[in-house]
Amino acid sequence: MDPQIDDRSHLRDTGGHQRTPPDPFFRHAPQAADAAGQPLQSATRYLSAAVYLDQRLCDRVIAEFLDDEHRAVVPSFGFDLGPVILHAVRARRFRLARDLAIIVAFVVAWMLVPAVAALYLLVTMLLHVPWRRLRWRWRLALGWFAALSLLPVVLFGLRDQQQGFEGYEEQDNTGFLDSLQTDHALLTIMLLFLVMATVVFVHLAVVFHTLARDLGPGATGPGPRTYSERVRLVIDRVRSAQHGNVTLYSGGNPFIGAGDVTAPWTRIWSIALELDRPASGSRAPDGDGAASDSGGAATEPGPRRVDAVAMHDRIRAKILQMRDEAPAPRPGGPAADRSPLPPNERISGLVSDVHIVGRGRCPQRPRPVDAVSGRWFQGHPLIDATAGVPFSVASPEAVEAMMRHPQGDLRCYQRVTVAGHGQAIDAADGRPVAPAEEKDVVLSAFVYLAVEGRMLYGQFVTTVLPPVREEYRIVDRLPDWDAVTLLFRTLTESWRTVLAGTLLAWPRMFTTCWTMARSLVAATSSGNPARRTSHDYGARISVRELFAEEGFATFVQETDVDKYMRLIERRVNEAVLDYLSDECGIDVSAYRAQAGAILNQGVIMTGGTVHGQVASGRTVDQRQTRINP
Repeated sequence: MDPQIDDRSHLRDTGGHQRTPPDPFFRHAPQAADAAGQPLQSATRYLSAAVYLDQRLCDRVIAEFLDDEHRAVVPSFGFDLGPVILHAVRARRFRLARDLAIIVAFVVAWMLVPAVAALYLLVTMLLHVPWRRLRWRWRLALGWFAALSLLPVVLFGLRDQQQGFEGYEEQDNTGFLDSLQTDHALLTIMLLFLVMATVVFVHLAVVFHTLARDLGPGATGPGPRTYSERVRLVIDRVRSAQHGNVTLYSGGNPFIGAGDVTAPWTRIWSIALELDRPASGSRAPDGDGAASDSGGAATEPGPRRVDAVAMHDRIRAKILQMRDEAPAPRPGGPAADRSPLPPNERISGLVSDVHIVGRGRCPQRPRPVDAVSGRWFQGHPLIDATAGVPFSVASPEAVEAMMRHPQGDLRCYQRVTVAGHGQAIDAADGRPVAPAEEKDVVLSAFVYLAVEGRMLYGQFVTTVLPPVREEYRIVDRLPDWDAVTLLFRTLTESWRTVLAGTLLAWPRMFTTCWTMARSLVAATSSGNPARRTSHDYGARISVRELFAEEGFATFVQETDVDKYMRLIERRVNEAVLDYLSDECGIDVSAYRAQAGAILNQGVIMTGGTVHGQVASGRTVDQRQTRINP
């Protein structure tokens, strides 16, 4: 009997009538609002400026979102990814025009004075190329390029010698090689260098003008115009998917977009608790965690069954109380204790939502759902088989199912993020003391709960996105530059790249054109990847992570991260403890002991003698040096 790949029996009731199909478990995020006329966030402006200033990062952004348009999109917090991609496309057009102008100038010089052009190229290579740091492949490529450039010199030189042997020495034009010995050779080389420098200078001036005009403070969306309908459709999908709660990752970091999990400031801890130990004096209802005799009466007290979904609900409610919800009343206190938090006590920019992660390599062949039921599954639940792109939103029903099935391949976390604007400082009479500023650091906490084998496993992971690099914040300083300052900065930045522009213009132009052609061919001829047996849809990069600093910019940022990290940890643990002890009647003494050791991170010494140094903490670097008398 053939396997039943598409089981539609759930669409018919007992009377044979067709029923309405249930809502899908996964779907695409709704279309994002139109960004036209909307102010750009500071992080969006900085990231958009970065693609003009760093070609390598610009190429990675285009390769991730446009060259492979079927990949998943990392959630964006504090910035909009659409304008960044649009500016990356325009920055590539600017660079292509610059490289083409350099190539045209060199070709014209080579046609008029080939010996001078070849000599200029050879001198440029000797002065600019760091030969010791190049790999042998690049040395070989540049060597062949120099040989091909000098080939006309050799050929014309041989021709001149032959003409000399035949009696043409008396002509006014004494030969090709003699042109290098004339007084005009040095002048020609200087003129060629001036032309190359002018091209590089104009390109950088256009970039600075674009940054000041389109990305300065107060800039609005949606970004530069795109001339490709395919690019517009891809950006529309990206702008919607970046607000979803599902992420497919291609590398090893399931929290891509939230920070590096191997960074020294990342905090990871876990707790395990046995769920069969009742709290002293607790008694569970009949049939819910308590043993009973044949008459149905409970014979011994026992804890209630623990529900992972209920625990996540308690955690989310506890977390949101830190932002703008009313605090819980004190035991026996009046109802007035539930007054809302004043604005100055709220954690602004705090967001709590689910975060679902899965491996990017998605099998799509027909396969059994499990090993015992005989049901079969076609495709992949997170992939839209029609469009060939991943879904970005999970339904509440799917979220609850993943929370209750912790052994599945799709992992469900509760994500708590602190980002966005800070708080304005107001005096007691309401007058503003200082305005609110956007936060440069994004803190994300991921909570995972698993109820398995009469045990509870809780995992807490905190990651941090450092601020955007300082060199990309130039858009905040450009409006203050006058014409003289702009001219001086353009000259100082452009002259360093003149020699490199001459050498790299050729490979950069060919690489850019090849990449554009390959992307267009792949988009029109590759077909739907959902028809393959498997395909990697996972996100490979996070734009926010690519353009971030290697660490904190100030000590205050580091202490703020520690502050919010500890506040969230305390709230999460208290919510879990209250649910387990008060609602389920479970002995949580072991949980409190583990949580106390983890959260306090202290050192307890009772009695004895300690010789040497003692240090504690996750960022402590302790060294001891012996000094001889």
